[in-house]
Amino acid sequence: MRAITFEVRTEQPVLATSFQGDPNSDVSYPYIPGGMIRGSLIGRYLKSNPSENTDIINDEKIRNLFFNGKTRYLNAYLFTKGLDQYRTLPTPLSWFKDKGDEIPKEIYDLSGIELKELPKDVSPKKLTDSFCTVSDRTITTYNVNKRINIHNQRHRSRGRSTEETGEIFRYEAIDKGQTFQGIVLCDYTDTEIMETLLQQDKNLWLGGSQSAGYGHTIIDINNIKIHNIQNSKSWNEIEIKIDQRLNRKTLQITLISDLIFQNDYGQYGVEPPTKLLAEVLNLEEEQLKEHLRKSYIGNTIVGGFNRKWGLPLPQIQVLKAGSVFVFDNLQLSSEQIFNLEWQGLGERRVEGFGRIAVNWLNLDKGAIFDCEKPNEDKYSREAVKLEENSAAAKLAKKMAQRLLRQKLDDLLMDQVGRTDLQGSIRNNQLSRLIIVARQALYENCDLELIKSLLDNLPSNSSKQFEKAESQIRYWIEKPENWLGSPTVNIAGETCSLNEELKKEYTLRLIMAVAKKASKENNND
Repeated sequence: MRAITFEVRTEQPVLATSFQGDPNSDVSYPYIPGGMIRGSLIGRYLKSNPSENTDIINDEKIRNLFFNGKTRYLNAYLFTKGLDQYRTLPTPLSWFKDKGDEIPKEIYDLSGIELKELPKDVSPKKLTDSFCTVSDRTITTYNVNKRINIHNQRHRSRGRSTEETGEIFRYEAIDKGQTFQGIVLCDYTDTEIMETLLQQDKNLWLGGSQSAGYGHTIIDINNIKIHNIQNSKSWNEIEIKIDQRLNRKTLQITLISDLIFQNDYGQYGVEPPTKLLAEVLNLEEEQLKEHLRKSYIGNTIVGGFNRKWGLPLPQIQVLKAGSVFVFDNLQLSSEQIFNLEWQGLGERRVEGFGRIAVNWLNLDKGAIFDCEKPNEDKYSREAVKLEENSAAAKLAKKMAQRLLRQKLDDLLMDQVGRTDLQGSIRNNQLSRLIIVARQALYENCDLELIKSLLDNLPSNSSKQFEKAESQIRYWIEKPENWLGSPTVNIAGETCSLNEELKKEYTLRLIMAVAKKASKENNND
């Protein structure tokens, strides 16, 4: 058995259509599906080996290469660049960050820690980054860059839009200038053929709308690597030796691609795949169910397109990549883990579905991990530079400012939702605070007006404001503690948090929390 790894760079946007977004638009997966790579290599093979048999399924050699599961084409995930190069993997759904952190410094794996065990000041929120890499106790998160293009439907014979056929639609595609790493798992006997197919031509066309400027990618034919897979000590997909993942307190199984399976009633399941796991591990299903302690499950819809038929494949519900299942008091041998990770689970494994990682993170050392964002040089994205002071640069600057304000608005709403003014403050006092904050907002965000109000409170009000006063002064003096340091970059135009925005959003926070306290007083 062998694993062939290769890198694919997008020279044009790639449209690997998923079932997301508006029905009148096409939204791409954030990766290149294994089925798409398989389809392109089938085309190459048939072009190089024309067959007299019109039904290629009857050819045993072709079946072994492309159809019966002996050769499997895994999804091509984002590949990092820099001194350390890794194929990223889907982020587990059990990973959370602190709700108030725009850029998380720590990640909490709730598959290995209870909510009550989290630090008291942490409000967990699911991590939204799509991909990650793991290095000991440090996690780096990544997102694939997308490009949105607007198109007009054209009349087939006239070649332009008409009143009858002129609808506007959009494509959200994987942007150009990014590198993805794909993997092909195959037998020794098929390795040479597969390597020849990959090296045949560096230009590889993938996805939809190829005649409209989409789908051109380049294979790095000088960097195709072949890994011999013999036992549990060999190369594996998460590149952590199996011997280092044995004898853990809990058994953690993570899906690193979508999983397709049917339950006992023939319906496509979105539940823990205990039956499939029991069959592979030679265990009783009831035994697995008894040991199942936690599940973090997501579901999505997958389909596809059969170019032979010219028809779409049926849409089915599947378990989403990143789903996590935790079992207590259950140990697997190195051979069991090897077989599970090599073979995978469920249907359509030839297209990269059903990939599994066992005990990916060492939760015995704790379930709180350091988190960092990648440096720009780890991406292979080409920087877009706009001419200084051009109309495009001014537009990009304005867009960055609006997106930054949107982020700040979200932070403000989160902070208001989990903050209450301390102390028994009457509504007339709260109204006075709101009026002064609004006045300060209109007078160039003059925070001195708020300080003056707090310094000159009457004795009775001062006692009632005693706890709230320290709270408000803390917001004024250290706004970055709840705002963080959000930054937005569009086409080289950067917009970040400045002193004026800090003052403005501090005043808006004071007003919003005071209004909230006033409403709660009325309800009482």
